[in-house]
Amino acid sequence: MTEHKGLLFRLALFKQRYTRGSSWTQILISFGIITANAKLFEDFFYIHLGLTLPMVIAIAVPFYILVCYIIGHYDEKIGFWQIENNMSYRYTPYSEEMLNSIREIRKKMDKES
Repeated sequence: MTEHKGLLFRLALFKQRYTRGSSWTQILISFGIITANAKLFEDFFYIHLGLTLPMVIAIAVPFYILVCYIIGHYDEKIGFWQIENNMSYRYTPYSEEMLNSIREIRKKMDKES
């Protein structure tokens, strides 16, 4: 098992925390982009749809969240996320070792049955 110290451990820990943090930051940035685009097209929304900027933002943010959720749900249903996860396990030495151990145990259990 890998030591819980040293440069590689600290670098891996930094990368995990950075990735989680950047994921949350991306959510916040997305709301900022929605607001910026609403402001950019404020005249269009008001003239053609009669919507003020707060109304557009109040509609756009929940709609954005709903669309992201639907895409994530569809991704889950078709199994794409599982393919991605399986690929990450396939190319990880520890996962490969674990899979080989499970196969050996399964063979032993099949022989005993």
